[in-house]
Amino acid sequence: PPPSIMPNFRGLCLGLLSRDIACITHAFFLPNRPYLCLATNTNNARRTSANPTNNESSNEYNPHHQHSLADSTLKQKLRSGRPTVGVVTGFHNDSDHVETIGLLGYDFLWADAEHSSANPSSIANLILAAERRGMPTLVRIGYGYQNIIGHSQKFLVAGAQGIILPQCESAEDAAKIVEAVKFPPLGRRGLAGERWNSWGLGDGGTLGDRVRVANENSVVGVVVESRKGIEALESILTVEDIDFVFVAPTDLSSDMGLPGQIRHPDVVDMVDQAGKTIRAAGVSSGMLALTGDDYIFWRERGFQVMCGVAHTFFTVGAQSLMRTVVEHELSSDGCDPPTV
Repeated sequence: PPPSIMPNFRGLCLGLLSRDIACITHAFFLPNRPYLCLATNTNNARRTSANPTNNESSNEYNPHHQHSLADSTLKQKLRSGRPTVGVVTGFHNDSDHVETIGLLGYDFLWADAEHSSANPSSIANLILAAERRGMPTLVRIGYGYQNIIGHSQKFLVAGAQGIILPQCESAEDAAKIVEAVKFPPLGRRGLAGERWNSWGLGDGGTLGDRVRVANENSVVGVVVESRKGIEALESILTVEDIDFVFVAPTDLSSDMGLPGQIRHPDVVDMVDQAGKTIRAAGVSSGMLALTGDDYIFWRERGFQVMCGVAHTFFTVGAQSLMRTVVEHELSSDGCDPPTV
């Protein structure tokens, strides 16, 4: 355009860009990515249900997006016994894969602070990435802390929707984690302006309203991974506000003298019986799903909370390509391909 109209032309371009970039992106990418459409719609539904009076349906910018703790979607799925699928990750220094998991439509992120060197600061970055994609985060804390409430608080302040306690072996263990996650009168969690309540800004009502919603929607999970824990299941299940009990097959197999043999008949039988006990108490039962076959195997036995592992996703993909590389190159050289 002529120099005389350049300022107006430039302003017009910027205006069109700021208004239409989301629409252009949607039109260009989503039709060819149905899984992304599904995940995006799911995540938008979570946001809308959390705050039906907001302006997300319009083009107005709203800086006060609700935290996942204001949304009851995950809590309702766990309490209803519907299948709920999460991903365990110990890749605490990378947030990109967390966004990818959220875009694929998984129900929650299991951020692992037990089998990793993660700390509250690194977990906070994973939580921010998950929240960006509408996916809540549950943090599995480390075992053996004398002050469970204080330790859990660090991850709750970082924005976790709930806490998972490993190696639960008694009702007392379970009661301590409930105390750590819930505000008074249900627990002993400390109250302040934090990420979960937008530091007191935006929508959500009074601080009292937000505490009530937080107590309703926060999630408490425990992991049973020893014979002692299995024997204590009935007493553990008497503790109120436990949303799910996850049976950890690897540690359980080790405790049974069968390390790593998670499909050994004795291990499968103990896990299966534990699942029945958990569900009979009206609590969701959880299990590991390293593969699609694992998912089907344990779902057919009634387990509802199924968790894949990010490291396994990476390893399986990397191994698959390397097998193809080795087989192809050896066959090209006239050698017999290795048996894999």
